Amino acid sequence: MSAPWPPPPDLESIQQLVREADIEGHLAEGAPADEYEPEEEDLYAAISTWPTAQLTASSLQPIIEEIWRKSFNLNDSGIATRSTSIAALAAQIERFFGPEAKPQVR
Repeated sequence: MSAPWPPPPDLESIQQLVREADIEGHLAEGAPADEYEPEEEDLYAAISTWPTAQLTASSLQPIIEEIWRKSFNLNDSGIATRSTSIAALAAQIERFFGPEAKPQVR
C-alpha cells in the first residue's frame, strides 16, 4: 500500500522551509539553526491537521503572519516589511504539501 499523496506536513519539513526562508535574516547573520524553533513548532501545530485542500498560500499566509506578529512583537508595519518573505514561505509550504503538490527531488 502506498502512502497518501501529498503527505501531511511534518515538523522536520516545516523546520527546513522556515529556515530556508529566514524571514528575519538571523540565520544569514550566523544565528544557530534552531533560531526559529518556536515559530516552526507553532506553525506545525497550527497546520498539521489541516486537510490538503486547505494548505494553500492564501490560507497559510495569515497564520504565518500571526505567528510572526506574536513572536517578534510586530505591528502592521513590521508585518508589511516582511510580507514578501512570508508570502514566499507560504507558497513553499503549499508547493510541498498543498493540493497541487508534486513529489520533490532535492
